[in-house]
Amino acid sequence: MIGIGHGSAFIAARIQVLFEQGAPVIVTDPHPENARAIAVYKKLGFEAFGAPQATKWGLILPMRVSH
Repeated sequence: MIGIGHGSAFIAARIQVLFEQGAPVIVTDPHPENARAIAVYKKLGFEAFGAPQATKWGLILPMRVSH
C-alpha cells in the first residue's frame, strides 16, 4: 500500500478540514532524513521554516502550510 497515494490523500483531507475550521496555519515536524514524508508534505504545499532542530523526541524539520 506504500507509494500509491493513500497517505497524501489522508493528509490533504485533514488539511482541508482544519482550514475549513479556521486554522490559519498547519505545522508538522518530520525527521530531516525522512525524504518520503518531506516529499509528501511539499507536494501538499508545506515548506520548511528554519533549520532542523533537536527535541526531546529526536531531530525534526519544522514545516508549515498556510491557507
